[in-house]
Amino acid sequence: MNLAKISDVDGLAMAMVVVLVLSFGVVAMLVVSITRQGKRRDREVEELLDEVRREQEAEKLPAPSSGATATESREPWEKDGDWWKK
Repeated sequence: MNLAKISDVDGLAMAMVVVLVLSFGVVAMLVVSITRQGKRRDREVEELLDEVRREQEAEKLPAPSSGATATESREPWEKDGDWWKK
């Protein structure tokens, strides 16, 4: 095959195909890398994250059902919810 027989249009098309193949190769490499890294997650870190998540859920206070409990559960520096109506 003589390179002089390849026209400019054919060369451009081949270059585009090469660029597309390289681009898909990079994307495939990233996907494989992400999946392999996901399989090797550290179990200790996952357990610590679960523990922190459980502690945060336990710290959440339930919404007060009456006005009396709302004022009792409020910090001393907090204002009433309807302070602007006074």
